Amino acid sequence: MAHRWRRQRRLRRMACAMLVLAMTSSAAGCGVVAGASGEPDGPTISIGVALDEPGVGWLHDGEYSGFDITVARYVAQALGYARKQVNFTQIRPGDAPAALHSGEAQMLVTSMPMDGTQPSGVQSTKPYLLTQQDLLVRTGDKPAIIAPSDLNGKIVCSAQGGGAAARLRQQAPGAVIRERQSYQQCVTALLVGEADAVSADDAVLSGLAFSTGKGYLRLVGQPLGEVLHSVQVRAGEDELVKKIDVVLDTMREDGGLAHALDAMQDATGYRGGSVPGMGR
Repeated sequence: MAHRWRRQRRLRRMACAMLVLAMTSSAAGCGVVAGASGEPDGPTISIGVALDEPGVGWLHDGEYSGFDITVARYVAQALGYARKQVNFTQIRPGDAPAALHSGEAQMLVTSMPMDGTQPSGVQSTKPYLLTQQDLLVRTGDKPAIIAPSDLNGKIVCSAQGGGAAARLRQQAPGAVIRERQSYQQCVTALLVGEADAVSADDAVLSGLAFSTGKGYLRLVGQPLGEVLHSVQVRAGEDELVKKIDVVLDTMREDGGLAHALDAMQDATGYRGGSVPGMGR
């Protein structure tokens, strides 16, 4: 009797195992298992963004946020990628062309020079955000630096490949320009006295000042030139550029870009910026 009971129990276990196996195989065929485990179904896309610019492109406590992140997700979704199919990779301005050419990123969503100094081999879409190049200084030094002429003999830090250095050489030829790999490195140089100012997109500078806290840093508020944010791909991908341009037009028309600008302003206290074609 005991032998028959043990045999029935083994049969029940086998039946259960076979049922679970059948359900798992069926779910895998429908793509359910991958989704349930958090793995993306289908192809993925790698998008290069800044991850050290609060309000613009920011990674904090495992969460991505910022204006460019919002645009990147909107574009990716419109191109057919689900949220979990999007991989963000950190791109610094000087690394942008190499990231596209190597395939590390299929597109970049960040500020890039669009004034003739854009790297070769990179093609841009329509701009989705217009900002101004400005200066970030220590709060106590702001009265001494209020115009480009005040930079004569001063050390100004900018990020390699960001385009700020070229405009500085035109607007403030007397400045001593020091380029570093990232804006965060420039802020550190400013705080420890190795630089007198940092020059970049004023949206980026506002986020950096906000994240530093306690009113240590202030923007001068004297624009040195316009900065445009756009999506960049490898040169020659004309059809992709056309598709993204249509997506950006839609995001402009449905208020997505205006909402993203409001969110950035709320997050960092930024009071500038405008969406091209919208009058704001």
